[in-house]
Amino acid sequence: MKVLGIVKKQALGCVMGTVAGLLLSSCGPGELSDAKRSPEATGQVAAELATTISWKGYTWRVTNGGMAGVAPGSPSNVFVDANGYLHLKITKSGSSWTAAELFTTSNLGFGTYRWQIDGPVDKLDKNVVLGLFPYGPAGGIGGDGTNEIDIEYARWGNSAWPNGNWTIYPNSGSTVGSSTFNFTLGSTYTTSTFVWKSSNIAFSFQEGFKASGDTSGLIKSWTYAPSNATTNIPQRAMPLGMNLWCFGAPPSNGQNVEIIIRDFQFIPQ
Repeated sequence: MKVLGIVKKQALGCVMGTVAGLLLSSCGPGELSDAKRSPEATGQVAAELATTISWKGYTWRVTNGGMAGVAPGSPSNVFVDANGYLHLKITKSGSSWTAAELFTTSNLGFGTYRWQIDGPVDKLDKNVVLGLFPYGPAGGIGGDGTNEIDIEYARWGNSAWPNGNWTIYPNSGSTVGSSTFNFTLGSTYTTSTFVWKSSNIAFSFQEGFKASGDTSGLIKSWTYAPSNATTNIPQRAMPLGMNLWCFGAPPSNGQNVEIIIRDFQFIPQ
């Protein structure tokens, strides 16, 4: 089943397409206020700007407050352990849920993006989304619904829907490229990669931790090579985001969620 207009990030308010005919909003960076924040939430901007971590050679701004879904971002849900692994969590305290989100303070452009992930991304609750995404509007590049490249593991509230989602929002215009797929894993170790060029974006998803050039364990690959590529593919360097969030409702099983990103590598073109 093809899902149209896969749901996105929101803290800057990236406009979403439709999923099964419903208009949905998306998530974005936490460093700037967005149109969907309450007046109370906008007062958190100064605190958000001050919340940063260093990981894999980059400074990351951690969302503290408004982001996608029903759970606000909490810096306590983002941390680097003694092994240098990045943890993203969704947690419940009392009756309240909080999620996780962070963005680079610098922009990354054409090149190879690779994540080694330790977590059951095939078994995420139907309301949980793991997102890995360059997002231009975070750096003032383009408007909502443009300049975004997404890897998302999510079922968007419906356990029957595919759990793998790749989506590209254009440099300009309204053409959106997307591919969805369903997968199951034999372990919790996976490698998510895309290679972003001016003319195309090549995605791959592998079981196990893989280095550059290792094609073993391939689960799915897809190359987006549209006509008018300079219009339909983002062309400028963008902030890179990662988030773990609740779509529409908290986890339906009532359980906390944790994903560990053991490694991230960006190789410029």
